Amino acid sequence: MAEKKANPPKSVARVVRRTKKETGPGGTSGQFQLHLPDGMRDKLAEAAMANLRSLNDEIIHRLAQSLERDEMQKLSDRLNAQGDRLAKFEGDIAAIVAQLRLRDD
Repeated sequence: MAEKKANPPKSVARVVRRTKKETGPGGTSGQFQLHLPDGMRDKLAEAAMANLRSLNDEIIHRLAQSLERDEMQKLSDRLNAQGDRLAKFEGDIAAIVAQLRLRDD
């Protein structure tokens, strides 16, 4: 007569060890689950095929573009603010020069 293997009770959870991927320059730091709205995966997959990229690479490329665009916008905002301050400073200098010319006359 064959012995039955003991089955663990259903309430015992299986422990799955996850290992982190080694990361280097440009490497990945891990995985996560991403839930996309209906139809978005298909659109991304279509764009990935058109750009000769994997779906993962397409998502990373688009995220990188978005983050770069945000950084460029911040830089543009700072440059505009600096330009505004410079224009004000130039106006102040022009007013001082005009006052000095009046004194000389």
